[in-house]
Amino acid sequence: MKKIILSIAVLALALSSCEDFLTKEPPMDQSDELALSTFEGIDGATAGNYRAVISWYGASFPLTFDVMCGNGMVGPVNTGRMRMEPAWNYTSTSTMGLWSSAYSAILGCNKALTAINEGKFSRDGVSDEQINNIKAENLFLRALAYFDLVRVYAQPYGYIKANGITGVEAMGVPIVLKDDLSARPSRNTVAEVYENLIIPDLVEAERLMSDSYVRAGVKDVVATVTKPVIQALMARVYLHHEDWQLAADYATKVIKNGRFRLLSGDRFVSMWDGSVDVAPQSGSEIIFEVYVSQSDGSRSDLGDYLTAPEVAGGAGYGDVRVSNDLIDLYDATDVRLTGLTKTNSRYPGYRWSTKYPGKGGLLAYNNVPVLRISEMYLIRSEAISRGATVSGVTAIDDLNRVATNRNAEAYATVTLDNLFEESRKEFLFEGHIFFDMKRLQKSLVRTDYDLDPLTKNIDFPSYRWALPIPENDILNNKNMDQNPGYQSK
Repeated sequence: MKKIILSIAVLALALSSCEDFLTKEPPMDQSDELALSTFEGIDGATAGNYRAVISWYGASFPLTFDVMCGNGMVGPVNTGRMRMEPAWNYTSTSTMGLWSSAYSAILGCNKALTAINEGKFSRDGVSDEQINNIKAENLFLRALAYFDLVRVYAQPYGYIKANGITGVEAMGVPIVLKDDLSARPSRNTVAEVYENLIIPDLVEAERLMSDSYVRAGVKDVVATVTKPVIQALMARVYLHHEDWQLAADYATKVIKNGRFRLLSGDRFVSMWDGSVDVAPQSGSEIIFEVYVSQSDGSRSDLGDYLTAPEVAGGAGYGDVRVSNDLIDLYDATDVRLTGLTKTNSRYPGYRWSTKYPGKGGLLAYNNVPVLRISEMYLIRSEAISRGATVSGVTAIDDLNRVATNRNAEAYATVTLDNLFEESRKEFLFEGHIFFDMKRLQKSLVRTDYDLDPLTKNIDFPSYRWALPIPENDILNNKNMDQNPGYQSK
């Protein structure tokens, strides 16, 4: 089988004016009819879909949200980068590039799924189990793309549901299931995107995938879709959909799987530079990650952006430092502060993250986690605090399992604020904070902010929490409505 090669488009998530990707042929490996007429071709196309789906995680996708929401702040050196994001200065002509990347990936998945469902390919020597596993991978990748789209370009599900919101403010993203380049799809509601696509795709993927499946030929086994990966994303999806019991149940499935465990102290710190074995067989924190390698022609922005601008060797751009607002939340003994941030003599008074230190001395090559086991404990803790039940498990135990493992003080109680704070500290520069704030309906309040004071704080609710759809997709599709607040920009 073709190995997964993650060609990270470094600028895929940059602010840009995007083309109309709902009406363009997606660039997918082996996507023509002839290539998809064999199982090997479909398998190769699936490898290409990994490359398309995961490209945004290897670019600036995780970093952007932490800069927007106060975990990161622009550094003392004005490089010109990461100035728009903390000010939330998005417009329809200068918005996040996720839209084009995700729909390109979705169309690639649709092609592979159509070929599988039509069954016109040669099945010589191919078992039903092999076909089911490939189908499950594509269903997962499509669900992940839609999940990220609806979380970025729409208001949160819980806010819409609780307030009985209808009309454009309740809109999600278009559900596209066929390669019809003449189609001009309208936006489905947020509820429809969850209930008609994301959740059904993941349920079917879990049903189809065999327990032992790992894609052949991969260099990094946690960079491929397996059943625990599907279940972990389901736990996150159910949390955002406010299905508390299902969120707890799926988090428990991953926790009880036995392949993943929390690392502590130096082993946790060393996990980020690859100096300890974090494969599932050794007890991994990481459930699913983006694998980035120079030999595969892939790279990531994160190390260069986040590494301090040292006086000599190993210098990064230092575009983004850790904000003082976040630093003040850490206990002095917390390994996430002591082991994964640092100061330097050139710019005293600032701290930079060391979470993405590069491989072999090259900052551009970092694996990027998408799902980790600590998230499963925090999901289960929140779900239990909201009424879910899991035999023998308490919300406070799960919350403190993460906190004390990082050498931080235990919490006395479980509150949504405590859960948010712990998630904020745990997932620095992994892109969680924006989505947590949205679903918890928290306003953004910043102290450490030296840009335009008019953009210092962002209230919730506000139209700003649903980013603008690229202008070209609005202009080229009369059925597509722009998000409120951006129509005249």
